[in-house]
Amino acid sequence: MLPAIAPGDWLLVDPTPATWPRRGSVVVVREPDTGELAIKRLAAGPGDSVPFADGRLMLAEDEAWLLSDATPETAAAAGFGEPRDSRRYGPVPLELLVARVWFRYAPWRGIGPVRTAGS
Repeated sequence: MLPAIAPGDWLLVDPTPATWPRRGSVVVVREPDTGELAIKRLAAGPGDSVPFADGRLMLAEDEAWLLSDATPETAAAAGFGEPRDSRRYGPVPLELLVARVWFRYAPWRGIGPVRTAGS
């Protein structure tokens, strides 16, 4: 999630969301293809239409479209592979939502609320 969240950031999360938070929020999910925990940004929520393959995909009432903030270049420079997100594994069902990220409490350079995109 570079540059919004960096390795070593300490985060407070709300582990009780029953629905997808608003568009632009940062969330913790289990990746559909591996089950690993990941931090992603909610780009589109239930009922939204997203570009996919050569057309558009309508998200179901329990699905979201999650994206990484990192570009392929940023991820490579940090020593990570290609960013993995909904462009790779498709819509994410609500059952894989673990938490909503809301506050960074370390390191000192970034203490404060984790902002939604566009705020």
